[in-house]
Amino acid sequence: MKNSKSFGLLWLNSLKINLKMKVNLLLLIISFFSVQTIVHSDNVNTTLESGNVESSNIQKSISGTIKDTNGIPLAGANIVVKGTNNGAQADFDGNYTISNVEDNATLVVSYIGYVTQEVSVNGRSTIDISLEEDTQSLSEVVVVAYGTASKKDLTGAIAVIGAEELNTFPATTVDQALQGKTAGVQVTSNSGAPGASVSVNIRGVGSFGSTTPLYVVDGFPTNDISFINPNTIQSLSVLKDASATALYGVRASNGVVIIQTKQGLKGKVQVELNSFMGFRTQPKRVDVLDVNQFAALALELSSSADDDVSGVAVPYAGWSNPGSLRNIDWQDEIFDSAAMKSVTLSVRGGGEKSRIAFTAGIFDEEGTLLASKYKRYDLGFNAAFDITDKIRLKSNVKYITSQSFQPLGTGRDALLNLFSTVPHLAPIGEANLEGGTNPTDLPVDANGNFGAFPDVTGEAFRDGRNWVARALENDQDNVTNTVLANIDAEWDIYGGVSTQLKVGARVDNFASEFFQPAYYRSNGNIDQRVNAEYSTNQSTSNEWLAEYLLKYKKIFNDKHTIDVLGGVSAQRRFRKLIDITGIGFLNNAIRSITAADDIKDSSGFSDRRTLASTFARLNYSFDSKYYVTGTIRRDGVGNVFSPQNLWGVFPSFAAGWNIDEEDFMDDSVFDVLKFRASWGETGNFEGIDPFGYLPLFIGQGGTNDTNYTFDGTPVNSSLGLAPLALANSDLSWETQTQTNIGLEGELLDGKLYFTADYFNRESGNFLFFQTVPAQSGFTTQPQNGGTVVNKGFEFLVGYRKNNGDFTFDINANITTINNEITDLNNPAGEVRFPNQFLDDFNEDGFWYDVTRSRVGGEVGAFYGFVADGIFQTQAEVDAAPTRANDVVPAPGDRKFLDLNDDGVINGDDRTTIGSPVPDFFGSLNLTFNYKNFDVGFNFYGSYGSEILNLVKRELESASGYGNSASFSNVSTEYFNNRWTGEGSSNTFARALIDDGNIQNNRASSYFVEDGSYFRLRNLNVGYSLPSDVIEKLGLSNLRIYASAQNVFTITDYSGSDPEIGQNADINGNSSVTTRGIDAGAYPLSKTFTLGLNLKF
Repeated sequence: MKNSKSFGLLWLNSLKINLKMKVNLLLLIISFFSVQTIVHSDNVNTTLESGNVESSNIQKSISGTIKDTNGIPLAGANIVVKGTNNGAQADFDGNYTISNVEDNATLVVSYIGYVTQEVSVNGRSTIDISLEEDTQSLSEVVVVAYGTASKKDLTGAIAVIGAEELNTFPATTVDQALQGKTAGVQVTSNSGAPGASVSVNIRGVGSFGSTTPLYVVDGFPTNDISFINPNTIQSLSVLKDASATALYGVRASNGVVIIQTKQGLKGKVQVELNSFMGFRTQPKRVDVLDVNQFAALALELSSSADDDVSGVAVPYAGWSNPGSLRNIDWQDEIFDSAAMKSVTLSVRGGGEKSRIAFTAGIFDEEGTLLASKYKRYDLGFNAAFDITDKIRLKSNVKYITSQSFQPLGTGRDALLNLFSTVPHLAPIGEANLEGGTNPTDLPVDANGNFGAFPDVTGEAFRDGRNWVARALENDQDNVTNTVLANIDAEWDIYGGVSTQLKVGARVDNFASEFFQPAYYRSNGNIDQRVNAEYSTNQSTSNEWLAEYLLKYKKIFNDKHTIDVLGGVSAQRRFRKLIDITGIGFLNNAIRSITAADDIKDSSGFSDRRTLASTFARLNYSFDSKYYVTGTIRRDGVGNVFSPQNLWGVFPSFAAGWNIDEEDFMDDSVFDVLKFRASWGETGNFEGIDPFGYLPLFIGQGGTNDTNYTFDGTPVNSSLGLAPLALANSDLSWETQTQTNIGLEGELLDGKLYFTADYFNRESGNFLFFQTVPAQSGFTTQPQNGGTVVNKGFEFLVGYRKNNGDFTFDINANITTINNEITDLNNPAGEVRFPNQFLDDFNEDGFWYDVTRSRVGGEVGAFYGFVADGIFQTQAEVDAAPTRANDVVPAPGDRKFLDLNDDGVINGDDRTTIGSPVPDFFGSLNLTFNYKNFDVGFNFYGSYGSEILNLVKRELESASGYGNSASFSNVSTEYFNNRWTGEGSSNTFARALIDDGNIQNNRASSYFVEDGSYFRLRNLNVGYSLPSDVIEKLGLSNLRIYASAQNVFTITDYSGSDPEIGQNADINGNSSVTTRGIDAGAYPLSKTFTLGLNLKF
């Protein structure tokens, strides 16, 4: 232990910080590092005497500056005495001082993007160092599948994003930070809720199942990275074509994102603190009626109400005197600005044989919805040891715990639907309540009844609810704990042969509780009690990984390079879940399922999946000009496919040509010019439940018992089994074939750079649940069938320049994607999914089905009727086609086209009415630095996508929420422009209490809008303190900044936000077939933050 303490003190001696900070940092180092450093103290010859550190053969201190060839200081450059832990880091002006240096020592100087240089001391005390920029920027090391490679040697389509670029702007998750950083990657927010996920699609959507890329975190493959703190990332590689991804086989069909978290560094200990705090603004308001306008509309509708058209309504006296009513702005009551904060600490250091990194982070975010919030705590530890010159050992451990609060739970009244519901609520309340209190001010009324509008009775208000009370009293608390750990041992055997063993595990524990207290809901003159409800959900997922690699790399005659890799991999996942809901409790303080009067629902499952693989890769290059790569992987997955379809084989081939290395390019304007081409196959098995190839049975019992008579004898069904699903023994792999052609280059000494790629990604034999005839006794069956093609172009271009005190980098990327279904394995040539967004139309059971995927169309295209204006006269109504189900329109109702000319408007007249797939998307990034100031802009845009605006549908109907005979609010635009007589409007239909019979608001082209937008996604302004101030503070860098997100958006979309990801339907289901449907998702809002980056 004495050696490890001495080692820590030696590091601290190089830190110019005050005594208190030294002591605190020393305790931190001892706590986390002593176990490792006691074994690998690097033989530092130190002794501990009277609190002072002495080293043998101390000669002098050396100082100087580190700059580039243009004289620009390289702040943060590392300088280390070769063979020791003794090192320093250049300050903002490039100045450095390093103590205890022998006359015959050698200094190793390094900086990212520059050639590492070794300098002999030769007795000097002042050494100024000039580093040369690596003009061959393509030679930077890139993390690829199962290893690293020089970017110059790559043959696949790979984008690299460094930590500095990734963290240019504050981000809460890694996938959010990815947006706009590289071409071909579309990142879309699914919700603005705290801790919400985003959709990440690489080169389009090629499956009805999962489209999430594979994430590889420090060598461990996973499908989720929401737990990763973006401030802990060191580098990120996006693998886009099949040549780059094929080595990951069946899990790589949607692309691969390789993440390497911060690792230990040679030299002195580096401590870095990243922190920011700020707030989100209230979401964009919807302009709806105030109490006076609402009262006028209510009087109009109640006076003209009849049983056939407008429902039943009883005029309320207060409507004639709106001054007696309290005007409730529900949006102000429910939504507000929200605070957020983030702190991340990293400590990194090491010597020649040991390198250690420790990170810790806290993220706390409140939601703009009342009582919603999210918290995340993370710890990380990475260590690397050179046991000998040939044996290396690395370990990574991460622990993350997160907690989210959703005050309205899930389902119809969930967070995701609230944003369409709240503007729709009637803006009224009694002004003379007992105590004179607005009912939104209290979670209960004067009588202690939760959620009712007290003293307001009558048919028109029989379903009134106090949403503030529901938000405050209802709650859903979700807690997730994640541990990710792996260890990696590598041995250089002999002559370019090495071997590597990796072992890792991930453990997730999820617990969710939802509680709704008992409350009373006014129903006419009767207070109807709604029983308390409590749900608990517990799930666990355990996953382990073991991989063994054998590698060989050799250079022959300085011209031929061969790099061979072979390996085996085994991965197993075990999951289990239990979900149970009870209703009826003695009081609202009891939250235990055993205290419920009745079990409302219960479910659960457990499954396991095993993936076994063998793989190989061969890289060959000649004279750093010509490159060939070939890979092959054989995968087998247990419990998903039948034994005859268990294994899949996935090959790939690629070639590259560094044209700039040719002699005829000596006088070319290109510094770098490279051509790439690749072809390959990957697979997919996600989206299908385990054992889909087997006929599964379930025991019948409990509340679902059915008694029947067999041969005159009563039989209880709980004694037998019933089929659970329709099996398909022919299920097999979903296969994706991708071709890629690319060109990349640099001009003007690397100032101008570009990358261009063409891709053709064909997904065949994809897995989905096909609708089957009702005679089968089932609704769907897992099947293979069909082909989806995504093809398009990616283009990135940028210009960077260093003019002394002023530097800048401007780059833009754009991606075009043509998504088309070319084949489906069914006679109808279409696949439809029962995504239920509309709960009041049910002709043939699929009126709520608002998307269809058809041959010749796009995945998840919108499906509905084609609107054709408004009936102006009764004569127009009489001349129009009739409507199914005895629907009788009237002047002021919406017209629909009879597409099949059969004289009837019914489900057969529905067609494709829009698509969420954009024609192109891209970003513009600008970074400017002048002396100590820096400014950054990130613009993001999408063009050609469409949105099915179901919020607009709600806001143009006065039908009561959950009750057709009560009134709800409408938008001011609709109120002012609605049809009120012949010629008054050909756009907005007449106002109705109940649209259920007329169906003006059925899913139609009227609700499809242009979803194109251009947004200033991020704006950042920073200032770094001058070096003389930094030195006095004992720091190496201190930067303060201000940032804004979602600053402005240019769009024609009328809803809250045109960035619509995979929205959830009424039942909480979301998939690629629910993209672009605005059903009231939690919208994004403006965010403003102040931050601090500190290093010492």
